[in-house]
Amino acid sequence: MESHRRGDLTEQIVITELKRRCISVSTPIGDNERYDVVLEQPSGNLLRAQIKTGRLKDGVIRFKGVSQHTNSSGHVYQRYGDDVDCFLVYCYETEQTYFIDSAEVGTSMYLRVDSPRQDTNQINWAKEYRLDDQWPLENQEQELSAVSVAVDALRETDESIFTDPTGDDSRTVLFVDSHEKIRSVGIETGWLIDGRIRFVPRQSHDHYLVYCAELERLLAVNANDFDRSISFRPANTSRSFARSNSVEAYAFENNWPPEIDPVPPISSIEPLSRLADRLGEHGTEPSIVPGRNNRTLVVSHNESEYRVRVASTWIENGSLRFDADGDAVDYYALEHPEDDTFFLVPDEAFSNSISLRVEPPEIANPQINYADRFRLDRMWPP
Repeated sequence: MESHRRGDLTEQIVITELKRRCISVSTPIGDNERYDVVLEQPSGNLLRAQIKTGRLKDGVIRFKGVSQHTNSSGHVYQRYGDDVDCFLVYCYETEQTYFIDSAEVGTSMYLRVDSPRQDTNQINWAKEYRLDDQWPLENQEQELSAVSVAVDALRETDESIFTDPTGDDSRTVLFVDSHEKIRSVGIETGWLIDGRIRFVPRQSHDHYLVYCAELERLLAVNANDFDRSISFRPANTSRSFARSNSVEAYAFENNWPPEIDPVPPISSIEPLSRLADRLGEHGTEPSIVPGRNNRTLVVSHNESEYRVRVASTWIENGSLRFDADGDAVDYYALEHPEDDTFFLVPDEAFSNSISLRVEPPEIANPQINYADRFRLDRMWPP
């Protein structure tokens, strides 16, 4: 593949990886800037990033820290200097994206994947620069504040709390739940952005403690309550949103210790049981997602997984209405309260609310969402 085409492909892969992690990314218009993309940190600060292709050779990922152009004298190489804040390096052999601060990069840089023949303290281990381990960036003061507040709050409880013996990450602690099982807790910093507390998990844990310094609030979040991201809205907001997660509901004092309930069988929950039977007619075997309300199923189809949440419904003025109260679901399953008809509504089909017309309207309108169009047997399989 030609180098410029490989560069274009690398750029698209990296942007996709950023978006998959819910990282806000923008691209400049034109080719006059020395950076390829702009990343927005959870704090709102912007970072200019140069995207590079890393090549694996002899156990080391190599990439250049200079730009190249050609003039009458031949090839001209120029360091990026203060024109970029960081480098995003994608290696096709490892299928990983790496984040490197520009201050660490000279004219080139090596990231070691395999152990060297001779140990040295100057090795840049590739695993330490993986995007998932580097993002989001925090200054040391913010990080220490979140850890300090979370650990102090945990010490005031009667739970058995331990540091993680498998690593030196102070943001991971372990506790023994009511079933005497060891659970991991990740301590994260939350940022107040657009009136919501937001955070991005660095690693996978059973639970998260999120500290927002702006509001001086510590939140306790069960990993089963969200997929890739979740946000929380303070109670003093001027608007009410049906799909909001309130800060009070997730406040540490109201939500810790977490309730650890065994996952009940689907057959014991009537709405889920009826939905599972209907989906089973299409050859699928749903499984329940453990959580507070046990109203979400994971359904596999064509090697993809879909989350389907059973929503509370009611009839109002000839329309079927429901509460869209789930984060990270693909479909809402609506059961008609007066018969056994199920409707399936994709999450992207609405913003804050939607209703399905079950009775003929007085005046036809092309913008009406007729319930018949969303019947389960028409919407599934996707």
